Amino acid sequence: MNWITMNKRYLILILAIVVLLSSCNKRTQLLYINNISNENLKTPNIPQYTLKPGDVLYIQIITQDPTVSSLFNNRGMGGSMQSTMFGNESGNYLYGYSVSDSGYIQLPVLGKLKIAEMTINQCREAIQQKTEKYLTDGIAVVKLLSYKVTILGEVKRPGVFTNLKDNLTIFEGLGFAGDLTDYAQRTNVLLLRQTPEGVKTIRVNLQDKNLLFSEAYYLIPNDILVVEPRKGKLFSMNSPNIAIYLSIVSTTLLLINYLMK
Repeated sequence: MNWITMNKRYLILILAIVVLLSSCNKRTQLLYINNISNENLKTPNIPQYTLKPGDVLYIQIITQDPTVSSLFNNRGMGGSMQSTMFGNESGNYLYGYSVSDSGYIQLPVLGKLKIAEMTINQCREAIQQKTEKYLTDGIAVVKLLSYKVTILGEVKRPGVFTNLKDNLTIFEGLGFAGDLTDYAQRTNVLLLRQTPEGVKTIRVNLQDKNLLFSEAYYLIPNDILVVEPRKGKLFSMNSPNIAIYLSIVSTTLLLINYLMK
């Protein structure tokens, strides 16, 4: 057996290993919450976000008479505009109510109202109380339009996302971003959270059921989620090229071996 034949066999073996490694991911690396069984888990209380200067609110006063309702709402809040403004950045700021630096909003008819440090429910109740001074059938609807989270890194659609619900779990946030890629490091996701003291960093393990009881389970406005790649990403991305190069070398050696016979 000459050296060309031996090297050829080694190269074929290496080629087979590379192709095998590049074609599969360990199943456990792709799972969420993989240490959980059939059980009832009590998740933590949903955090109550308090309104701050710069927040933008959708506020609508609804009555049985559309003409009366229009007096209490920003122009464009009703009808087709209402259905198109949600999720539209320009619509949010054109027709939403911005909390001033001093913590106030200015409402048609109802006037000035301080809402800074209120929760959404408290704000809704405060507006409802003011509404009832003028209307017997008025209903106040309040939504936070500036509930934005940023999701970056190994996700399919990174970006800034607006949530129109009262709360948002980390898994719902990842759903906005189209889910993680196969290269995502699920055990060490970085969460950046704005606090009065500065930016707080939280490391999150998406495969551990303890996440369900942690402060990171619910995302709050202005959270930034950074999903890092697994260490094997570069190899996985380059392995098809490596396989091609090894195939070329193997074929060349076969040709040389044939010509030398």
